[in-house]
Amino acid sequence: MRLKSIERIAVGEVLGKSVYDDKCQLLLARNVALTQNYIDRLKQASIQCIYIEDEISEGIEPENVVSQELKLKSVNVIQNVFKQATGKKSVGFDAMQVDQIKDIIDEMMEIVFSHRDTLYVMAELMGTDMYTYNHSAEVAVLSMLVAKSLGLNHQFIQKIGVGAMLHDIGKMKIPNEVLNKITPLSDEEMKLVKEHARFGYDILKESISISPISRQIILLHHEKLDGNGYPMRLTADEIPVHVRIVTMCDIFNALVSNRAYREKLNVDEALEILRAEAIYQLDREIYYHLLKVVNIYPPGTIVELSNGTIGIVIKENREAQTRPLVQLIVNNKKGDIVNLMDNLTLFITKTIEL
Repeated sequence: MRLKSIERIAVGEVLGKSVYDDKCQLLLARNVALTQNYIDRLKQASIQCIYIEDEISEGIEPENVVSQELKLKSVNVIQNVFKQATGKKSVGFDAMQVDQIKDIIDEMMEIVFSHRDTLYVMAELMGTDMYTYNHSAEVAVLSMLVAKSLGLNHQFIQKIGVGAMLHDIGKMKIPNEVLNKITPLSDEEMKLVKEHARFGYDILKESISISPISRQIILLHHEKLDGNGYPMRLTADEIPVHVRIVTMCDIFNALVSNRAYREKLNVDEALEILRAEAIYQLDREIYYHLLKVVNIYPPGTIVELSNGTIGIVIKENREAQTRPLVQLIVNNKKGDIVNLMDNLTLFITKTIEL
């Protein structure tokens, strides 16, 4: 299977992974042949990308760290917890809600530590209306993978995961028309959006169920090393390592996600942006560990090679991620398999869509 933009989907193509609506209910099941009516339903649900099964991607199964079932469960829990927190002050935040988050994090951690060689791949399950909840789950998984790569201890990583999953809870106090606005935000709207870090901290600051480490992440995840972040304009060593981890993963996932106001970037493009920001604003060491755990060209990615040929990635190379195993595509048919480790003069120039 391979990922394809909804605008490029043709009638008759086969859905490779199930898609869910904003209530986490099944919208369309895997293996459904797409009719125009189905495509229209996907667009109405703000679905921008789906996995399809076709001849050139036959046999390819992108492997995610977290299963589709656990991902859906986590998004459902996050959605319920966030919505219940709307309008509440810290004293009103139910400890049972925190326990639900911790249970999900524990399930994710068990997978993260038992699947040592699985690289992070962004999971496309639902539409942009679910961005905040989907994003929170993805940032939690990625933050735990980076923290594990850094060699942090199990208990510390669990607290990072909880903070990462709750980092955007303050957005529940910001109107959806502002969060999902397609046109540029006004100065007042931007000021309001930046308040979400403090809003989230205020909701949880008196909850004894949330560790100080997790609360710091919620408050400080938009701080930058050069002092140009918010809300406190901290610099360098004033920003704890657990905050730096979530900041990096938060930005990365936002870049590779579809938003109401822009399409997602490819992983390699997002990593280039972060590489530039790691000079002054983001932690360079954490960036290098992000590179270790993210699958730059996951199986199913369509790529253009330096000799002008087109191919589909069929297997990543963990030791040299920019040099995967690629099956050439000729006239929309499978061609020869090229191992870029054996062809060092040949390289990927960009990812494309067919």
